[in-house]
Amino acid sequence: MWWILLQSSGPPANLGFLFAAFAVIWAIFFVYAFFVARRRQEMQREIAALRQEIEGVNPAARDESA
Repeated sequence: MWWILLQSSGPPANLGFLFAAFAVIWAIFFVYAFFVARRRQEMQREIAALRQEIEGVNPAARDESA
């Protein structure tokens, strides 16, 4: 049945395909943004844990360098 849409000519006949393409692109963008934000949060937690570990190992060395 989709071949009927392809046979009709003119811009109004293709608006459905344009909308579908934009919807797919935006969906892919939001999924990507979600995964990037989640990975960023994981990295921030890991950096905080590493800082606590470094400060716990030798807190005097940090005071001497200041």
